[in-house]
Amino acid sequence: MARKLTGKSHVGEMRETRPNGDIYVYERITAYDPKTRRTRTIATRLKGKINANTQEMVPTRPKHPKGQVGILPDAVAVRQHTGLTDLLEWAGQASGIDSDIHAAFHAGDAAKLLSIARYWVATDGNTLPRIESWQNMHNLPYPHGISEDVYCDLFKSVGCNEDGIQRYFMRRAAMLDKNPVIALDSTTISTYSENQTEARQGFNKDSDGLNTIKLVTLYSVKDREPIAFAKQPGNIPDVISVENALAQMKCFGIKTPLIVTDSGYCSEHNLAQYAKKNMKFLTIMDASSVWIRKEIDKLTDDLKQMSAVCPFDNFISGAGSTVMHTFKWQRRRNRGDKTAGEFETFTRRLHVYVFQSPERKIQREFAFKKDLMELKRQVEEGQTEFTTAAENKIAKYLICKRIGRGGQLKVSFNDDAIQTAMKYFGFFALVANQPVELFTSLEYYRLREKIEELFADQKGSFDSRRPRVWYPDNLRGRQFAQFIGLGYYCYISKKIKEVQQQLGKNKESKSEKRLKLEKQLAKWLETHSFAQIMDWFDCIETTTVITETVKVRWSTETIERDRLFLELLGVSKK
Repeated sequence: MARKLTGKSHVGEMRETRPNGDIYVYERITAYDPKTRRTRTIATRLKGKINANTQEMVPTRPKHPKGQVGILPDAVAVRQHTGLTDLLEWAGQASGIDSDIHAAFHAGDAAKLLSIARYWVATDGNTLPRIESWQNMHNLPYPHGISEDVYCDLFKSVGCNEDGIQRYFMRRAAMLDKNPVIALDSTTISTYSENQTEARQGFNKDSDGLNTIKLVTLYSVKDREPIAFAKQPGNIPDVISVENALAQMKCFGIKTPLIVTDSGYCSEHNLAQYAKKNMKFLTIMDASSVWIRKEIDKLTDDLKQMSAVCPFDNFISGAGSTVMHTFKWQRRRNRGDKTAGEFETFTRRLHVYVFQSPERKIQREFAFKKDLMELKRQVEEGQTEFTTAAENKIAKYLICKRIGRGGQLKVSFNDDAIQTAMKYFGFFALVANQPVELFTSLEYYRLREKIEELFADQKGSFDSRRPRVWYPDNLRGRQFAQFIGLGYYCYISKKIKEVQQQLGKNKESKSEKRLKLEKQLAKWLETHSFAQIMDWFDCIETTTVITETVKVRWSTETIERDRLFLELLGVSKK
């Protein structure tokens, strides 16, 4: 039988070390909240300061504001910013992130992970050394101070706890529907560190020449939420990332996902891997491939019909076809009469969805012509050093001749080659090994592009542009905390989009005052970023005064527009 709640509070002590070596000693009063089933901070009071290189505490001088009379000596008063923390508390519970973390880790680590994740979301990626002072005015799941030692030990512990990390991934994956659409993409993290053994020279998306660590993320396109991530050495090619992702899918129990990838994963080898393992895929293919150009030529007339116009983007036309494609595959192991290294071929049915964008064609032609004009000018001026890509363009699209006795250089354009190249500008194709409705495939691919925004947010808003830790296991734990923060970010962003979509709808059933308020809210949301919205609600404060006989609490007033937003979001009820 569970013990009865006593309702008593606990008085503890918290110490905060400042950069100059001084130690500030705080008295913190905590109590158990039966509603949230967590310990929350009631009050924080500065007791004194221990100067650097000393052991004695200098008590804080008591303050006596003018006109202060009748205050009991044992009264406790505390003021905290609650608007933003209440919003984050709602997001953690409504999304299931909090319950999944508590199910995967023990209570202490779970509370610390959620606190750090919320801190990053709330502050737009402030560095962690500031969290302890920020925590004094904001209530987080972990009620005690999160010092540098605390979060360093946490990252090391979580980074080595692969069981907890995978349990969390599995619980997030279990929320997907029966036919999920999973986007797969990677980004790189640059570092100067020599302790990060996974940092190696490879493809660097920031182009800063540093060693990189590769971060591969699985993202649910329909739910618009991250599902899992993997950390890999920077020199691992994309094809191995695909193979590892397919293996990870099996652990999640996702049997028939549709994997959506971009042009970085559209090699013949990757398509062959998908086809061999009967994994459903949807990937973009460039019009430079010979077999894709054949399909474009075949569908040119169909793309001119009005029925080919995309219903949600009238600037694009689309048409589809089915083709039997032959893959070439090199064996890795001996089996039967087959030997390793031997090439084999197999044929699979592929669905090709071709799209044409006149706007994209004009932009591509303009950039192409501008580039060729610049190359022609450089060659005529006698420049001889070019990049490999520039040399290939010069050889293919320019005709360079020496005429006359002096051998004067004359440069002209190879119009036939240029016209052949521009013929397919504005076309792109999506290839799948399972039938997908024509424009649904385009919608899935466009939603996949959200993962690119996710990487930008992760690097900018979650302080992950640099590792900031010494060792690989610590980095794994730190990235996991960032991943939890991304879950919060994606869920709140998704709900904000849903609020925007319902504003101004069903006008017949709404009063004129309500419609005017919704119009104001729509304009406000349109002109404010995610970080600005978080800052806006961080100004809401709650003051609590506790005496022997009474407990009084009051909060900052909010305007009607903000109350409507919180109501539609689901944070507060009518």
